[in-house]
Amino acid sequence: MKHIAKTPAWVELIGWAGTALILIGYGIFSTGLIADTGLYHTFNLIGSIGVAILSYYRRVWQPAIINTAFALFAAIALLRISL
Repeated sequence: MKHIAKTPAWVELIGWAGTALILIGYGIFSTGLIADTGLYHTFNLIGSIGVAILSYYRRVWQPAIINTAFALFAAIALLRISL
C-alpha cells in the first residue's frame, strides 16, 4: 500500500479558506446580496487557488485542474472588468 504523507495544517487551512471563499462568493452573488461581479470573481480567484493548492499537494488531479481553470477564468474576468 502506498504511504501518503499527512497534509500539513497550513495546507489544510489554505484549502478550507479557499472552499469558504468560493461558497461565500457564490452565495452572496447568486442570492443578490451583492451585485459586484468584481468581488465575486475575486472570491472565486483566491478560493480556487486555495483549493488547487490543497488538491495539488494531495495529488488529487481532478479538483486541482478544475480549480486552476476556475482561477484562470476569474483572472480573465477581473482583467476584463478593469479595462
